[in-house]
Amino acid sequence: MKTITPLFMSLTVAMSFSAYSTEIQLTQNNQRISIDPASLQISWQKQRHNLSVNQAALAINGLPQRATQLSKNAENQASWLLKPSNVEVSATFDKSLKLVFAVRNETTIKRNHPIKLTWFDLAEHETQNLLLPFNEGMRVPTNNKTWIRYLSEEHSGSNTTQDLKMPFWTTEQDGLFVNYQLLTATDNELNFTQSQKKLDMQATHDFTQLNREQAFSVQITLGSDALAGAKQYREWRIKQQKAQPLSAKLNDNPEVEKLIGASHVYLFGRDAFAVEDVKDWWGLKDWYFSQPNLEPSQEATKELNNLHQGQDWLSNYHKRLLVESINQSVNLAFPVVPTMPDSNRIKEQYQAAEQRKNWLAKYAGRYLISPERWGQAISQDMVNNLKKAGLEKLWLGFDNWMPAFYQPQVINQAKEAGYLVGTYDSYNTAIPPGVNDTWLTAQLPREMRETCAIEKANGQKQKGFRGNGFYLNPACRRDYVEQRIKDIIHFGRFNSLFLDVDATAMAREDYSESEARMNSDSMKHGGVNLGGMSQADMLTAFNDRMQWIATVPNVLLGSEDGNSLTTQGIAFAHGMETVGFGWTDPDMKSNRRSPYFLGAWYPDQKPDFFFKSAQVKEPYKTLLFAPQYRVPLYQTVFHDEVINSHHWHSDSLKFSNVQMERDLIAMLYNTPAMVHLSRDEANSIKAPRLQALVHYQKGFTPIHQQLWNKAMVDFQWLDQQGLLQQTRFSDGSKIIANFSEQTQETEDQMQIPSGAILALLSNGEKVQWRSLATEKTD
Repeated sequence: MKTITPLFMSLTVAMSFSAYSTEIQLTQNNQRISIDPASLQISWQKQRHNLSVNQAALAINGLPQRATQLSKNAENQASWLLKPSNVEVSATFDKSLKLVFAVRNETTIKRNHPIKLTWFDLAEHETQNLLLPFNEGMRVPTNNKTWIRYLSEEHSGSNTTQDLKMPFWTTEQDGLFVNYQLLTATDNELNFTQSQKKLDMQATHDFTQLNREQAFSVQITLGSDALAGAKQYREWRIKQQKAQPLSAKLNDNPEVEKLIGASHVYLFGRDAFAVEDVKDWWGLKDWYFSQPNLEPSQEATKELNNLHQGQDWLSNYHKRLLVESINQSVNLAFPVVPTMPDSNRIKEQYQAAEQRKNWLAKYAGRYLISPERWGQAISQDMVNNLKKAGLEKLWLGFDNWMPAFYQPQVINQAKEAGYLVGTYDSYNTAIPPGVNDTWLTAQLPREMRETCAIEKANGQKQKGFRGNGFYLNPACRRDYVEQRIKDIIHFGRFNSLFLDVDATAMAREDYSESEARMNSDSMKHGGVNLGGMSQADMLTAFNDRMQWIATVPNVLLGSEDGNSLTTQGIAFAHGMETVGFGWTDPDMKSNRRSPYFLGAWYPDQKPDFFFKSAQVKEPYKTLLFAPQYRVPLYQTVFHDEVINSHHWHSDSLKFSNVQMERDLIAMLYNTPAMVHLSRDEANSIKAPRLQALVHYQKGFTPIHQQLWNKAMVDFQWLDQQGLLQQTRFSDGSKIIANFSEQTQETEDQMQIPSGAILALLSNGEKVQWRSLATEKTD
């Protein structure tokens, strides 16, 4: 009898449901949620509103399900079992609607055959706008043909860890906002399609062999404004103790203060001396071709060897070629031994830099200025000019650490000037020797490249960045990673580090159970079990690694993107305010005659890709940069936690036809500018890029010094077109931006010129600032 009763009771409950309705009714505080348990069609009734939360979408491995064992434990709780999949579902209505899906223990999941749960289908006809955190925040009208095509072609198949920057989205219906937060943020996919001239969106979740014990949970809430989903997510992060305010980081690390009000600058170049360091060109050229131990490049021999003083002239191209060839020859004459399992060779790289510089000073010094003034990426004169220009706060970043090894005293000079100085570093991809030996971060030991490589469900190793080498498990060989980071900081004298990829939430499953990895030191570090790793565990490994770096004394950590699932330990990030786009578009990638061509990746000391001005092509110009389609979702969550800027591919000066929009959005959201510098772009305090930095400082610094530790709490359009926008912060400060072509007047009769912002700060200060892009067109 006892074995029959539960089944009998389940059948009785199920019959009672079907006798009255196929729907489950959950009620609380005069609100009612109706759920069809078999199709997961959901509606939410609140006062006069009847919102369509989810269309009938439920399928598992493509098959429809039937609901059995229905049980309603209270007015606001219900559970049931889906057949034939054996997936258990529960629904709880407590201010929010929480749905939980779980796979029963007896269910078999094969390694390369996950159980795919299709659970969400956008109510496209009832939805006017879709708010998506694919970057800072997109506002997508669901009837816009261009948006439909763009999302379907470029964002279908997106995951909710790396692609979606925060694991939620919001739909606008009838003046209310329905927010969907994925409490289980991993192993999800979003797809976009067109349905009867409207944007449609679906969401799926995979139960895999590695995550099967983790239930899939989603929380659905209602809100009254476009930021409601972001506010809800912020509150959830605080309650879950996942938030790390900048104010707390400042208490732990005084270097954070140098970031407040600072613009961000990348410096380019990696060799011992620059064109600016030569004082006798013909003498240097003749000396170079007379050196038996230096082998000129083929291009240098062809272009320079037959040129003679008095008969020929040295163009800028010739001068650059001569300096590049000499540096390359000297680097080959004083090479660095490849990395070994027990040595990262950072000390040897530092020693090689000293040898190269000393040898050049001894044998070529008569043709060059004083050695202490040399430097491609950074030099004594450059730092002096930054200070003379009036630049008080800067984050200075190198794309590799060699410039600091050549001129350690200049790094000290920059730090004494009050700047943060950091280098790019990464442990995401490992490549074999000879593939790209200038990519220093990827030069990892063969044993690490093979042992730590991520193994996919199909048994193949995960190819690395651009198909080179392999992507690595972030928990593997932490001992090696930590020692190399310590050595880079020690020999480079850095007070900051930019760790590529770790904060992008690049979550993958790793099925490797190799004996070599299980027996490696990585298994002993923190007790991490690397015998197969789920996406959620990989995110934890990224966070643990960044959190460790944050404990290194007097070093401020930043990383790429700053996605919400991987922010532990970082104080700043690059990537959210302008993300990469149009990578496969031939006009942007390869058509050198196109105004949209982004530029070549050379020369090393000033790559066109970073310095060449380009226009933004449609539809990207409108969809990604028009203010009407931007909404500050990320800043609502993270403004007082992570300082974010552009991806380094697209600094503030990169795009000529959207510079005003990007400038004003950055000021409106209170995020720092990013300006790339090369040695020749800092030869004078009047240099355009230095003056651009000075101009950004005038607007950003006083505002950020007031708001760096304040939350963004409100965002409004002050006109019908979305060309006059306002943000408000937790201290009552407001920033208003005028994107229109005419001067606008605020409610209190203050004039804001076209292309300008006005900040009304709670301390009584008023800051008005105008984009230089607008001033050039007046």
